[in-house]
Amino acid sequence: MNSNSYKAAGFAAIALAILFPIYWLYAFDSLSAESFATAFENDLRTLNGWDALFVTIGALEIAIYIALAKLCRDQFNGSLPAVLLIMMAAVVGLIHATVLVDISLAIGLLAPSDTLINVTIMFSLICLFLYAVVAFIFAISMLVRFSQLSVPLKVFTIGLLVACVFQFTIVLGVINIFLFPVLMIVLAMHFFRGEHEVEVV
Repeated sequence: MNSNSYKAAGFAAIALAILFPIYWLYAFDSLSAESFATAFENDLRTLNGWDALFVTIGALEIAIYIALAKLCRDQFNGSLPAVLLIMMAAVVGLIHATVLVDISLAIGLLAPSDTLINVTIMFSLICLFLYAVVAFIFAISMLVRFSQLSVPLKVFTIGLLVACVFQFTIVLGVINIFLFPVLMIVLAMHFFRGEHEVEVV
């Protein structure tokens, strides 16, 4: 992975840090205005710029995890962290693939129903839980290599572990709207360091 690839991943992390809270603050504001089920149904029935932003966020997150997986594999023989990052990217892809339901409803391939809404909600929640589990295991696998990590990666690893704990509590998960962008900025700092990010002690 060359320095240009690192820089591209860094810019992607910064873009995600900006776009992530914009989307999720909008989403939570919509939920606060009406019941969860009603808000979710309305979101499924409409196809707009927010859906495009949702897809963009997912694509950026997947690209970042793939870049970090290559770095783990190439620069400190982190085969397990690399595999876990690919799994995280796959789960993120599944979460953001729910936009296909919006598209199907918009073009008439599917008819809106309570069953469809409930299944989509459950699928999203299960994927979010799986993401938190895999990310938690990833963070632990990185802590084992703590002395080999750069300062930004150390901060990112600890922060991700905390974010996963917040996600498990569900209630505190809302804090991740603000914590996740901070972690992306820290990760961007790591990517911008290029090939000099490893600090062997």
